[in-house]
Amino acid sequence: MTDDVRFDDIYLRLNELTQDVTNLKIQAGTIGTSQTAIAQTMTLATGLASDMRQVKADIREMKSDLRNLNAGLEEVLRLLRQRNSPEE
Repeated sequence: MTDDVRFDDIYLRLNELTQDVTNLKIQAGTIGTSQTAIAQTMTLATGLASDMRQVKADIREMKSDLRNLNAGLEEVLRLLRQRNSPEE
């Protein structure tokens, strides 16, 4: 999975969560009892916390992948420089 695809997936999930929060706000404004709204809010908050933990884990994994990629590129560049340097 490429970094672009991962970022797109993260943004898609964040947009979906934003829509859920917006819908919940609308429901909370129209539902007659605050208990129902509180229960739904707690359920959504629990789900959001879980999703955010996954998003953070995905970001940490992508950062690690980028560091590894950078280290690999640095090694390739070092080898190319060494190969192309005039022999002494």
